[in-house]
Amino acid sequence: MKKVLWGLLGIAALSFGFGQSPGIGFYSGYPTYIGLQYQSANLRLGAGFGFFGIAGDAALILAKTSLPGYSSMGMSWYYGLGLGASVAFGGTVFGVYPHGLVGVEIQLPDPAINPYLEGQLGAHVLFPTPIFGPYFAGRVGVILR
Repeated sequence: MKKVLWGLLGIAALSFGFGQSPGIGFYSGYPTYIGLQYQSANLRLGAGFGFFGIAGDAALILAKTSLPGYSSMGMSWYYGLGLGASVAFGGTVFGVYPHGLVGVEIQLPDPAINPYLEGQLGAHVLFPTPIFGPYFAGRVGVILR
């Protein structure tokens, strides 16, 4: 019964989320220097090249709302949860990093692009020998609507 309740709660959380604007885009930041992303409703998938390898992540945007005083400019802020993974070139180190995220998005009327700025904070685990530590990241990107 508990599994059913948790499953229903998860489905409800996924269905009520409001994400960034849907579309494809690109981003740059730390630790992923350049990446591509696909966004649909409240789910965002991204992949790119990082400091010493390749990385990918999935983010669930839980809420998005207009910034008070800036709604006429199309500015809104959002927050969510994410899970990322990276592999070092040569395959010697694999990392997993669950994190929370918060960001600001600007919806430009013309051209149909949405620039955004985002910060992420969480923990990372590096393998093959488990090494735990803090995780922080930042990205600047553009969503093409």
